[in-house]
Amino acid sequence: MDEYPSSFTVFDRKLIERTGATTIAELLRFVPGLEVIREGNGSFHLIVRGNYSDRRVLILWDGQPLNVLHTRRALSFIGALPVDILERIEISRGPSSVVYGSYAEGGVINLIPRKWENAGEVGVAYGSFDTKRLFTSGGIIKNGWDVQISAGASDSHGDKFTVKDILDIPGQVNTASETNWQEIRLNKDDFTIKFFRFFIDLTRYYGVTNRLPRTNEPSAQIEQIGGQFVYNFSWNHWFDTSLYLNWREDSIDYGTYYAFHPAPPERLPPFEKPTLAKEKIGLREVSGGLNFHYHYGKHCLTWGIEFLTNKIRSVDFWANRHLPDLTPLGSLTKLRDPWPHEEEKRWAIFFQNLWEISSRDEINIGLRYDKYDDFEGQFSPRLVWIHRFSEKFLSKLIYGHGFRVPDLDSLYSDHTPLVSGSRDLRPEKLDSIEAVFIWKPSFRERVSLSLYHMWLKNTLGRRTPANLSGWHFRQGGDEKVWGGEIAYRYQGINWDIYLYGSYQWGENEFGDPRPYVANVLAGGIISYSFGRIPLEINLGINYVGSRWRDKHNPVDISSSNYEEDNRDKLKGYTNINLKLNYSLTNKITIWTAVNNLFDDDIRYPSSYRSIPEDYREAGRYIEIGLKFKF
Repeated sequence: MDEYPSSFTVFDRKLIERTGATTIAELLRFVPGLEVIREGNGSFHLIVRGNYSDRRVLILWDGQPLNVLHTRRALSFIGALPVDILERIEISRGPSSVVYGSYAEGGVINLIPRKWENAGEVGVAYGSFDTKRLFTSGGIIKNGWDVQISAGASDSHGDKFTVKDILDIPGQVNTASETNWQEIRLNKDDFTIKFFRFFIDLTRYYGVTNRLPRTNEPSAQIEQIGGQFVYNFSWNHWFDTSLYLNWREDSIDYGTYYAFHPAPPERLPPFEKPTLAKEKIGLREVSGGLNFHYHYGKHCLTWGIEFLTNKIRSVDFWANRHLPDLTPLGSLTKLRDPWPHEEEKRWAIFFQNLWEISSRDEINIGLRYDKYDDFEGQFSPRLVWIHRFSEKFLSKLIYGHGFRVPDLDSLYSDHTPLVSGSRDLRPEKLDSIEAVFIWKPSFRERVSLSLYHMWLKNTLGRRTPANLSGWHFRQGGDEKVWGGEIAYRYQGINWDIYLYGSYQWGENEFGDPRPYVANVLAGGIISYSFGRIPLEINLGINYVGSRWRDKHNPVDISSSNYEEDNRDKLKGYTNINLKLNYSLTNKITIWTAVNNLFDDDIRYPSSYRSIPEDYREAGRYIEIGLKFKF
């Protein structure tokens, strides 16, 4: 962990449970520099070090990418999955394109599934909002075989409350969700085969209002299935090779939704028939590669080649008006595909060398070249110097470069006048300089401090220019972010303490504060285990500071078309989780937990001319559960 060439955070199974988090989205809020918000469509969005990063961070399932295939978003559906699926989570902050290419521009999150040796676990939980979870996992390691399997499901009717839209019209909404998953891993000698399936059903955050009914089916479903084949073989004790092939498919059903754009003036008021649409899309990605690892003297070399192809396979689109002219059709009618069946192709070569210069110093040098069919080749270098002042104190100086090519959504989406892509977009680039200091005053304690400066070039994003209707993908100017992160961990016999804090300041191309981003994040986990009774008390705390509004909404750096969001800054919040674990036997554990203990008013930012009071998170959640190890 100390030698990893970035700012690196790891939560093992114990620490995951002690956070009191029930979903992956909730868990990530305990990582320095990470903020997770919930958007109006029910999905989650990741902010890393002051950057909107859901399309800039790569999320992995045991090393295999999971980002949605046409938008490359990381948490849009994974965030809703329960933490019961995880053995460990690893978070690397900072450019990682040198290893993973595009979409790892801002970092990597690796989800490690449960791991058992001739054992397993089954559990059940019930909580507020008629929430239910059931999960099981187990593994057998025998005669050279390693078989791991897990499955589970969750369902919540969600917290219900009333909100008002921009026209001051009230509506009843909820935060309902449903998930289920299955995954299996088989390993025999040098062969590994994996298969997974994730299914998520998210309710649109603002599903129904009295005057602007979005739909009678306010939900969107995402299913991702995939697998991996790996063959490892060794030439000798210092030279080995791995060959891998990944496959996955996305099936996304957006349900029936309200196309958010103005109706013709003669329709207002009253708005008799809102513009509705329903849509399904299917995609498939195949990737693979060959990696070589060579240990020679004080050098550890890695090099290889990769390929990837990703394609929109099917689109089914219906609407009750012609788009974009909004001519009424009376009922939902099948229209032209808003997605051209385009294909994304890439090949890449890479090289890294970990060089032990002396007993105190190591140098990590990496270079990768990615070539996409529709873009010029992209080089991603990284240089890291690790210096050990003593056994208790070390430092890391890191320079990294990352990039992100425009995804299929930003290039080809043609949901005019709702959303419009652009084929003229260029790759976005990020450079980062960082200093990391790690101090271990004792074998039970660890302190880490990170100071960084990042700047984005040719930023990609969705804009709503004043002279055009709907969202439009456009290229922006340069943006800068400065910040620092600190974390402290103490692991005693009875106490386990983890504390963190971060400050980040970002400016857009106009020199204004980055909108909707908290400058201050802080919190931690405090756990106490009683010696004479098998009881454990866990307290998890998240503090998110206030967030700025959007002052400029430019088409590009030279445009004067913008609309200012005049609302006050979005207030910060404090979320507190309390969880009690009691072991009835060495195999049976019961727990009770309260999330958002003091029922704080947690709200996430809405865009201008949307929901004036912003998106509200669910209130206090109470849960009881039982798990049995076998």
